[in-house]
Amino acid sequence: MSPPEMHTLAGAFALDAVSDVERAEFARHLDQCESCAQEVAELRATAARLGAAMAEEPPPGFKDRVMAAMHATRQLPPRTAPGSPDRPRRTVRAPRWAVLVSAAAAVVGLAAGGVFGGIALTQQRELQAAQSRLDQAKRQYEPVAALLAAPDAKAAHGQAPTGGGVTVIASRSLNRVMVMDAGLPAQPGGKVYEAWLITGSAAPRSAGVLPAGPDGSLVVADGVGDADHVALSVEQAGGSPSGAPTDVLMSMALPA
Repeated sequence: MSPPEMHTLAGAFALDAVSDVERAEFARHLDQCESCAQEVAELRATAARLGAAMAEEPPPGFKDRVMAAMHATRQLPPRTAPGSPDRPRRTVRAPRWAVLVSAAAAVVGLAAGGVFGGIALTQQRELQAAQSRLDQAKRQYEPVAALLAAPDAKAAHGQAPTGGGVTVIASRSLNRVMVMDAGLPAQPGGKVYEAWLITGSAAPRSAGVLPAGPDGSLVVADGVGDADHVALSVEQAGGSPSGAPTDVLMSMALPA
């Protein structure tokens, strides 16, 4: 496999959707290509986050259909400047990346506004549209990927007395925290959950409202500062009207 083609395997390698021969070749390539190594790390971190967020199993035979469609789809070569041996610019990725990441997102149940619903994997036009939407989804999850990849990232899980709980991941170096729904029951009357950062006896600071939706919704907030605890409250739609927790459901130490 030529070096330009090797670069297109980053997404497939991250998702373990390569043959044994390709896996061995790309593993050697990673030792010499820093940008591919970084992309693999980011994609694996994002896939791990999405996989943990959703408990839904894919339909029977889904992987087989995806792999069959992948092999039946004509692949485009990487774009290169005429006469240039250098690696192509990576603002646009080859369709194989789009197919594989689309498949992975569907397997873990990602539902980013119906982005992947009804995509016909064998249609080039729809693959290009999917690529654009995948790029948008990737940008949305970049803060999550960066947080998970931070060397000082720490995680903890807290149980709510009503069932379920939250998973909290924090990084002091990034000054960032993520609070993720882990089976919290839906609140009646349109009420929502709001996360709070607490520093000693100071007034709590809102980290954001958890979006309504399935298990795995999350909020990412910067500005952790000296916070030492995370709290979760039940609020009216849109969050606390007073800027302070109304009905505190649970509190836990910040894992950092």
